[in-house]
Amino acid sequence: MGVVYRALQLDLERPVALKLIATHLARDDGFRERFVRESRAAAAIDHPNVIPVYGAGEEDGRLYLAMRYVEGEDLRSLVQRNGALEPERATTIIAQVGAALDAAHARGLVHRDVKPANVLLDGDHAYLTDFGLTKRLAGDTTMTGSGHWVGTLGYIAPEQIRGEPIDARSDVYALGVILYEMLAGRPPFEAENPLSILIAHVQEEVRPFSVVRPDLVIPAPVEAI
Repeated sequence: MGVVYRALQLDLERPVALKLIATHLARDDGFRERFVRESRAAAAIDHPNVIPVYGAGEEDGRLYLAMRYVEGEDLRSLVQRNGALEPERATTIIAQVGAALDAAHARGLVHRDVKPANVLLDGDHAYLTDFGLTKRLAGDTTMTGSGHWVGTLGYIAPEQIRGEPIDARSDVYALGVILYEMLAGRPPFEAENPLSILIAHVQEEVRPFSVVRPDLVIPAPVEAI
């Protein structure tokens, strides 16, 4: 979706995370209008597990999103480096991300791109970021007007893949995928071909933890999720 830089907000002399949206999306008039509108809505979310949005707009034809800069690393990097997390830490992280999503859903927003790279960790505190790509809950799909995907293939819910209207449950599906990845050390569906991943989300059963982590005792309710 874009590139994130550490920048300095000159008027307040504070560091910010500045995300520049990909050029091909910025050329989509519909996406550009929705981006600015929904970024303003996202900026109104006040929650300890949500990265605050300071501002969003367009400059010299580039869309940008300015957010609080957080020292630390993202969840994707942590899992790639360490592999599976201890269940206690995984559940602590997922509870915080779930609380952030609950705050967004209460405002009628769906994130649409919940993934480990958008979960920032500052010690034991988890933040959900990239709310500039949110959508209103009223029947939006996962495509922009020009047909570009919004979301990440490994975490997209089946209804998004089918092009059906999405709601808060699409975010909850991605949350479940993240929890699985933290406990298993890898995503539930892996393939070199992106199309195979999409098909797997729609048609295949998730490999149980008894297969991927036989050393780990997972409570039945968690296994069911």
